[in-house]
Amino acid sequence: MHAPTYRVVNILNTIAASDGNFTMADLARKTQIPVGTLFPIVKTLADEQFISCDNATNKYRIGIRLYLNGISFLRSGDSYIAVREQLQKLTDETGEATHFCKLNGGNVLYLIKIESPQPIRMFSAIGKQLGAYGTGVGKALLCEHSLQQLRALYSDGLKAMTPYTITDLKKLYQQLLEIRKTGFAYECEESNEGIRCIAKPVLKNDRVCAAVSVGIPVFRYTERKAENIKMLLDETVKKIEKIVINLDYV
Repeated sequence: MHAPTYRVVNILNTIAASDGNFTMADLARKTQIPVGTLFPIVKTLADEQFISCDNATNKYRIGIRLYLNGISFLRSGDSYIAVREQLQKLTDETGEATHFCKLNGGNVLYLIKIESPQPIRMFSAIGKQLGAYGTGVGKALLCEHSLQQLRALYSDGLKAMTPYTITDLKKLYQQLLEIRKTGFAYECEESNEGIRCIAKPVLKNDRVCAAVSVGIPVFRYTERKAENIKMLLDETVKKIEKIVINLDYV
């Protein structure tokens, strides 16, 4: 690995994950890059608008240049657009928010989200990351993991995101075994109170590469609605699996 290039990548990833909450000292501590080395890199990234600094707080956030580059990425591939179109259809049919996600370490990375047309809906955002163990879509992504792999992935244990989060690795693993049998993953207020999710893994070359989920506020959830969502989710994932073969980021 080329160390100078890795420093730049590490800085950008750290700032992106912090949601604009890191000062220069915070960055130095988090990235373990000495301030003397860090300062000229950060200054160059800021000058080129890859990051920006809030003058009132001296905290850094992702800049407009990365946003514009991201827009270019979204426009560059028909396959990405095709996945988004399938999610839009799923939202239109269910009336609920839908997501297309991949696994990033032990976290879920939200790549595509289609908002629910309902006035009351779940909160999530593209680029946001949550512990995979506490989300329906994350469990779908983890379903091929062994208990040993889970222990390695979550060496510090499972931290509760809500009072309903599963924090026992063995219980999580039992859920993953069930997902392998049924093809569906579930969450009941484990990452967001008031929200239930149904998810399904997306396969590429017979391995889980991504997952799709539907988020439902608990007051709109019924078993009849859940069964309908599962049927629509199954149809959607089959279509997406034919698309992702051409995607190099999953």
